[in-house]
Amino acid sequence: MVKFNITPYKKIWKQICAELRKKRIGKLKIVKKTKKIIGKMSGYWKAILIGLPTFFIFYYAFGGYIVENIDISSEYTLPNDKTPLFETPNSMTYLIKREIDDKMWTPNLPVIFPAYVLDNMPSFQVGIIEALRDVSGVLRQFTRNTQKQTADIKEIYKLLSYSPHVWLMSRQNTLKLAPSSNSQYRKAAKKLRDYRRDGVFVANKSDLYIIIDGMEKKLYETAQKSELHQQEHSADFIDTKSDDVFYYNKGYTFALWQISKALGFDFKTVLIHENIYSEWTYFVSSLKKCTELSPLMVRNGSLSGQFSPNHLAVQNYYIMRALLALEQIENKLMRESYAD
Repeated sequence: MVKFNITPYKKIWKQICAELRKKRIGKLKIVKKTKKIIGKMSGYWKAILIGLPTFFIFYYAFGGYIVENIDISSEYTLPNDKTPLFETPNSMTYLIKREIDDKMWTPNLPVIFPAYVLDNMPSFQVGIIEALRDVSGVLRQFTRNTQKQTADIKEIYKLLSYSPHVWLMSRQNTLKLAPSSNSQYRKAAKKLRDYRRDGVFVANKSDLYIIIDGMEKKLYETAQKSELHQQEHSADFIDTKSDDVFYYNKGYTFALWQISKALGFDFKTVLIHENIYSEWTYFVSSLKKCTELSPLMVRNGSLSGQFSPNHLAVQNYYIMRALLALEQIENKLMRESYAD
């Protein structure tokens, strides 16, 4: 019987098994390394997914908190002595500089700025600029304006009528570069200084009547818009626009308050002579009280409701007080004119 020698085959089999084990270990190493890399990557993605929202929340929330500055404490300071120069344009220049240079102009900021998320401060600042625009529109009608002053005030009105929302691109055509709102308002401030220098101010009853009549009309329009919003949205479960209306009115009345202080300074002799100084003081006081309203959260609650306040209605109360004072002043000036 022939014996079959399997020894060489055992050696070959052992070699094959050894090679397979090596390959298996190599594959296991590759799998482990792959899992390790995937684990690290998933850790990075988790960090990114958690970190990015956290960063943006912090960036916009904290950044917006730092930028927001609805300031009614810094007021225009009147000089100690009356001079022949016109103080009202100075108060208007001060308000522009205050909002454009001393603070950050927020209504035109794009999404890259943390102040982009702000809602109340932009409305407040727009209210200030639109009050300045309206007053400059009234100053165009002054009887004692020189030719240079007439040209100045027309340009001022045009510049202050520029959209407050332009940063770099025109809103009508996003691919077209446009002057920023900031630059246009700075030009208006420069022109106001020119307007003040280009004539000699003389306080007179006719110009006082013009400015009172103009402010009364514009303030009445502001009250009407607020009243309309109350009527249309006071029944809404959530009114997201009431704070915009409130802070716009706050900015508008703040600007009128500062300008009216300067007007009272400029026209003091006329106010006293026409026996309307107490009514003017009541008007200025009403604007101040309207400006000082500062609720923690603006509500446009039902007027007949028991638990939800209506801050727009309270604000309108003080605006109507101011309008009543202007109407009384206007009536007195008209009676005196008829008597003359």
